[in-house]
Amino acid sequence: MLCLSGHAVGQTVYLDTFDNDGVDVNANVGGGGTVVNYNGAGGTDWGWDDVVETTDNPGLYAGIAASGNRISTFDSNTAFLVSDGFTLEVQFDMLYNDNNGSNTVAPFNANHLSFGLVAVSGVSNLFSSNSEVPYADGIGFSLGTRNSNVDMGLLEYDFDGAVTSTLSPFDFTGNTVTQTVTLTVASDGSYTYSYDDGSGGAAITGTGTTIIDLSQPYYFKARTQASSGNAIQSVMLTTSTAQFAAPTITASESLIVSGNSVDLNITFDASAESASLTTPAGSTDLLAIDASDAVPNDGMVVVTDSPTSNFTYVVEAGKTGVTTLSASADVLVVGAEAADNDFSIAMKADSPLFYYRFEEAADSGYLTDSSGNGYHTTNISGDLIQGGGAVPGGMDLAGEMDNVRIEIPATSEHSESFTLTAVLNSNNIQAASKNLFAMTNGTGTGRSVVYLTNGHFESFLDGSVTEIPVATMPDSQTSFLLHCVYDADPDGDTETEDQEMSIYIDGVFQGSATLGTVAANEGNWVLASNKNNFQFFDGWFDEAAVFESALTDVQIAAHATAFFTAADPFLGFSSDLAEVATGDPVTLTWKISDLATAVTINGVAQDISSGGGVYTTTFNPTEDTSYEIIVSGPGGPFTETVDVTVTAPLTAPTITSITTDGVSPDPQVTIEIQGTPNSSFDLMYSPDMVTEWEKLDTISTDETGYGTKTFAGLGASEFYRVEVP
Repeated sequence: MLCLSGHAVGQTVYLDTFDNDGVDVNANVGGGGTVVNYNGAGGTDWGWDDVVETTDNPGLYAGIAASGNRISTFDSNTAFLVSDGFTLEVQFDMLYNDNNGSNTVAPFNANHLSFGLVAVSGVSNLFSSNSEVPYADGIGFSLGTRNSNVDMGLLEYDFDGAVTSTLSPFDFTGNTVTQTVTLTVASDGSYTYSYDDGSGGAAITGTGTTIIDLSQPYYFKARTQASSGNAIQSVMLTTSTAQFAAPTITASESLIVSGNSVDLNITFDASAESASLTTPAGSTDLLAIDASDAVPNDGMVVVTDSPTSNFTYVVEAGKTGVTTLSASADVLVVGAEAADNDFSIAMKADSPLFYYRFEEAADSGYLTDSSGNGYHTTNISGDLIQGGGAVPGGMDLAGEMDNVRIEIPATSEHSESFTLTAVLNSNNIQAASKNLFAMTNGTGTGRSVVYLTNGHFESFLDGSVTEIPVATMPDSQTSFLLHCVYDADPDGDTETEDQEMSIYIDGVFQGSATLGTVAANEGNWVLASNKNNFQFFDGWFDEAAVFESALTDVQIAAHATAFFTAADPFLGFSSDLAEVATGDPVTLTWKISDLATAVTINGVAQDISSGGGVYTTTFNPTEDTSYEIIVSGPGGPFTETVDVTVTAPLTAPTITSITTDGVSPDPQVTIEIQGTPNSSFDLMYSPDMVTEWEKLDTISTDETGYGTKTFAGLGASEFYRVEVP
């Protein structure tokens, strides 16, 4: 952190050392700020950014612009009262202070940097030229040339008088050493300033009087244009004027179910002469509430409201001579939870930490937590298609994921036992690294807790890749109920550090893996991506929940029973082969819930007397066939097809010639065959046709049915034949 010299005339009301805590965050005094770019500024190399550089230019740093008209501004989010005078001290550096007259080579035709106090925020110009039309009162320093005009030094804006003037012109030094300017303005407008260029020489100083109106609240503002390495390293504002604090409002919930209430926690300056809250019912007088609450007239009140639709609550506070200040909070109101079914009842019976059913309307942008713990979330990035029915289906409605990340407000300690569960339908089980559940860095290091990759499950919970073996993986495009159970002490022996991750599919144990020691971390849960917002799940996600314990086999089986009872009738359809020879069998696997009332495949009724579950049917197609399954049941009928290509059957080929190159004792043998086109056959060998034939190699035919193979002979007497595999 930089050391700031003291020129305080009273209370330090704004101090930011821009130490990588975020432009909009300030861990010191006075709050953060907002960056706005103009004329195409922005991007990775241009525009103000709060960074800590390892070599140069720490602080509020601007990189190199793409061309000379790029402008980036920074405004403090708070306005400060300075009527009794103030001292502003800024430490900075600027790589260039020249004008090469070019718009194509840095520093272009303007390498401008300026900063100061201004009564209005959110505009592009500030102390950039004494020819600017004033848009508000302000006073500050203009550094560097702009558009071939040398307007450097101390400038003021007088809005009422429509005057912009250079109070004291002087040049700034272009280098990357720390430079400091200090401006002190008294209540009568008289000022003193000093500029230290960091060289160790004498400072430039000056005095005078400004005509700006000090009774207004002022923002700190900085501006850079066509920057080439400008940085503001610190800013400090002190004033003897008692500050009028901006109000704050925080909603106890950002998302509520219709019919529920929300508490609005509000603070405002205790000296306020007016304070009001805008609600759906109108304006509420906060001073009246504060006068009669538990601690009267302290500027702290709580208002409880029950909005019936989305609403932005606005609190305003003001007093004579001060601009009215405001703050707001948004509350999203969602519809009542969908009616329970057997599955949701079974899930809730085991008290999940959070539970999302994805029943919301399309594009609603939120998820309602059905656990009763209030972990509703709007923290969704990517394209989440809500309120759809998967084909194959899931549990009523489902969410379709496409590069989606859902961060949950609920946290867990991930070195302790838990169970993750969801109804999933992957577009491609064989794809790599598709995260299901992850956890962010909280009090430790977050992890990818469980993910699908290359046809199996893995975990990175202990910091290393651990495959969790699964006896039977579900097919792509097939809905299944997953339970991933992490047990931090599966043996019940607290003397050991056993950690175990187990996978259950549709309630059936599939396999487990022993993990290494899992470090402590209290972090937020993440659905459908890893903690770093990539490796996204691809497919349908439904009924996602976390239980903060290792569920028992009995509990898991109860979930599975309820799943088949309540899930959509049709859950999956696949073929074991995409291509078969004429007459060879193809096995179709299909999955239904108990809600299915009838199933046909290409018009042939299937026996579903066993209820919900996985079924197989075998066919022997003689030509290319499209198999269509029709599943009847609530919401149906549901239809899906799989295509099977049938190739001509292989017939035994004819050996058209066998030749050798005549070299003894190890001749090269060439066999030519004619058979089924584009096929492979086994080349067999026997020394005497009595000894058992052994496979020596394969011979493949081209589109004409011709094939050849040359190989080293195996003995003085040898016999070969070619046969269908």
